[in-house]
Amino acid sequence: MSRTVVTFDGHRLTDDYHVSNLRTSLLPRSIATQVVGGRDGTLLTGSRLDQRTVALTLTAMSKSAAGRQSAARALAATLAVDEPRPLSLSIDGGLYWMAMPRSPEDIALWMNAASFEVIFECVDPVAYGAERTVTVASGSSASFAVGGTSPASPTIAVTSARNPNGGTWRLALDDGSYVAVDLPSARALSIDCAARTLRVGGTVTMLQPEADWLALEPGTRTLTMTGSGTATVTYRERWL
Repeated sequence: MSRTVVTFDGHRLTDDYHVSNLRTSLLPRSIATQVVGGRDGTLLTGSRLDQRTVALTLTAMSKSAAGRQSAARALAATLAVDEPRPLSLSIDGGLYWMAMPRSPEDIALWMNAASFEVIFECVDPVAYGAERTVTVASGSSASFAVGGTSPASPTIAVTSARNPNGGTWRLALDDGSYVAVDLPSARALSIDCAARTLRVGGTVTMLQPEADWLALEPGTRTLTMTGSGTATVTYRERWL
């Protein structure tokens, strides 16, 4: 049986440390309820996904105290990041989490070994998978399959977008949501639905009040353009 490979921020931790006691949460969720008089049980008032935790023990093997201390310093340097970085486990089949690490417990010293408890806080509770790209031809539609088990937020790039005659440039999803902008002339568009930013010719612009940022639910989706200009839609599959 092959061992689990743990990679953080491009560093294969399992090349230098033995991994044990690996544990993670299946579905971290907060559920809000309210007691209603005369009704059995409680009433569900809301729920949300909490950040996910991946915890493990890393053990460095060395016959010398200096070697064990060197391994501790090297691990601390690898984990000392200032923003979430990719964390992947080989058992997840190529998926990765965006995680911040911490090591709150003291180092455990053994004969010829030192163990470190490391906890990765996955601030985004959903894992990321393969990146996909879809092209929507000028004034046309495109249907495509979205993988994963959670909605994906796309980015949209159009080199030269134009309004239709007497109308508004729009890219609409089959669920009725759409992004739209009025253009005085041909302009480059850059739309990031995750960051909720729209740039027209490099200038940040407000999304129209009746429009909304697109979320690609898993399954077969269709995007339809009103106006002209080839749109490149890029998204990354997301998995619970």
